[in-house]
Amino acid sequence: MIITVTLNPAIDVTYRLPRLRVGEVHRVAEVTSRLGGKGVNVARVLHQLGEPTHAVGLADHDFAEALARELPATFLPVLEEVRRTLVVVAESTTSLWEPGRQAAAGADLRLLDLLTDRIPAATAVVVSGSLAPGVPTDLPARIARLATAAGVPVLLDLDDAALAAAVGTGAVLTPNEDEAARLLGRPLDDPAAAVAALATRHGGPVVLTRGHHGLVAYADGSCWEVTPPAGVTGNPTGAGDAAAAGLARGLANGRPWPEILRDAAALGAAAVVTPVAGEIDPDAYSSFLADVRVSRIDHEED
Repeated sequence: MIITVTLNPAIDVTYRLPRLRVGEVHRVAEVTSRLGGKGVNVARVLHQLGEPTHAVGLADHDFAEALARELPATFLPVLEEVRRTLVVVAESTTSLWEPGRQAAAGADLRLLDLLTDRIPAATAVVVSGSLAPGVPTDLPARIARLATAAGVPVLLDLDDAALAAAVGTGAVLTPNEDEAARLLGRPLDDPAAAVAALATRHGGPVVLTRGHHGLVAYADGSCWEVTPPAGVTGNPTGAGDAAAAGLARGLANGRPWPEILRDAAALGAAAVVTPVAGEIDPDAYSSFLADVRVSRIDHEED
């Protein structure tokens, strides 16, 4: 069972329009609304793949009860309210994210107690996304250390202070290019060298997500470049979460890194062609697996 952790969930609303023009009135013909957040989206993809999973996190009462009716989930009702995110898909994709709502005092300790009971039975743990206000920035790192102590692989998809606090935990880190550049304090002129340097500093694997450019990863002393299928278009909002699901599934099943990375890239591409985050197109996924290229590359740490 793979546990996913969401510390700032959202109600994801998607509008689909033929075009978007600033300052004009638009009549929205297609609206999708669903419970979300990055960890929830990871759990949805794993569930669709038939992988045993349990979503854990922080929410309000309504969100916690509604999600438990859809997925195996345990969310603590410790937020004032769950935020909304709006994605407008037209000629391009525009995202509008509300700020998170305040977490109750002691929410982190309650969540750690819950995870202490569940992690020993897990095959992997994924902590994804931002932190609600009031959640300590080192909570994902504390969760990672808890899982590592139990011998359970951990993947952390974080940003800014939470990502910085996770360096040194040994968990798999999955920053995008902007997040990695902020962490390193410089542009990523050579992604392979930057990933290798970050992995050495971190003491664990690093998978750099690069959108339609694919992935660059450093793990077990090797650097890998992953080229995704060409010409994939659609809604990229949930691609990173689908890729995280692939990484988590591979870690849980002890697969070799080239196989893990191929699966992650194919799942990410299969999410782009679906209308909402938290889903993949199974036929596209099967097709894309054959088109993903994984190459071992040389690097020089800088």
